[in-house]
Amino acid sequence: MEIPEIVLKIWDKYNLQQNVRRHCIKVAEVALKIADNLKDVDIEAVKVGALLHDIGRAITHGIEHFVYTGDILRREGLDEKIVRIAERHFSCGITKEEAKKLGINVDRDFMPETIEEKIVCMADNLVRGDKETSFEDFMNRLEDLKRRYPETAWFTEKTIERALKLKEELRL
Repeated sequence: MEIPEIVLKIWDKYNLQQNVRRHCIKVAEVALKIADNLKDVDIEAVKVGALLHDIGRAITHGIEHFVYTGDILRREGLDEKIVRIAERHFSCGITKEEAKKLGINVDRDFMPETIEEKIVCMADNLVRGDKETSFEDFMNRLEDLKRRYPETAWFTEKTIERALKLKEELRL
């Protein structure tokens, strides 16, 4: 896959780890496969958004990395369409109320709205490290999280509901 110069520049500027770069490349590949089956998709925005979706991991690998992703990309002057694709990738979306319950101090939501945002969001869920997995594997991981962390089972349940809706919408 040809990596756009702007992506390489940002990865290098923030010293993004090689394993995270490989993950982002795989997410972009999966996102482009999903986009191939849909109409009226901005392919370049999907590609760039997917390649930059985890730039926040240059700062933290914590749950809130997606907030840093948005901050970095806005500071770097990227188009808001790309910023939103990248920062709305977490899980299957997260409301501001859910973010607060998870200890993330933001006053906005991170729910994917556009088709491009939804594609990258789902693609990230279908990649573990730099390997593509299945939707069933993603659902199994969610069920496992629900068992291991019962205090956040409310969030996992909402993620499962959103994942099933996204799967249908994206025709997976």
